[in-house]
Amino acid sequence: MKNFNTREKFIPNNYVNKSTGECLESEYPNISSINVINPELVVLDSLEYVVIDSKALEFIATFFSDVEIGRILKMANMVKGQVNVLYNVETKKPHNDKTLMQAINYSKNKFDDFMKKLLRRSIIYYMIGVVDNEPVRHILLNPRLARKTKTYHKDCLIHFENITEERVRQKHLRLQ
Repeated sequence: MKNFNTREKFIPNNYVNKSTGECLESEYPNISSINVINPELVVLDSLEYVVIDSKALEFIATFFSDVEIGRILKMANMVKGQVNVLYNVETKKPHNDKTLMQAINYSKNKFDDFMKKLLRRSIIYYMIGVVDNEPVRHILLNPRLARKTKTYHKDCLIHFENITEERVRQKHLRLQ
């Protein structure tokens, strides 16, 4: 934990150095603000965190059951990189359908239905590529829902609808 600091603006002419009698502005001509420590507040810091957008959470609450939301949030903790790939920390490789199905504890049939629903609602996207001359299919989670970093590759966002916007929510409601 760290102390919580705020920067406050002030007028330096209103303050005097008690030991010299000089006006603060004469000693520090460019000063216009000071850092103030609030002892009642602390900053909690973590090396591992997930940011969940509240509007996106409202979106998934509209279309998914509580159990499905729990699984989506579990998936949110698996994201990694600048395209939000679902990553298996045990194998240190991106998840595939089989490993993700095990990680979120689903049977094959229920998993397939769940993934189709996620794809239809713009929560996930399958990115297909080639690694070592072998085709691979990575699962991406919509970074507007959950993310572990602020910086994303701009091409990642073209695969997802902005589920934080009301018009997108209304469109999906009409599709139900």
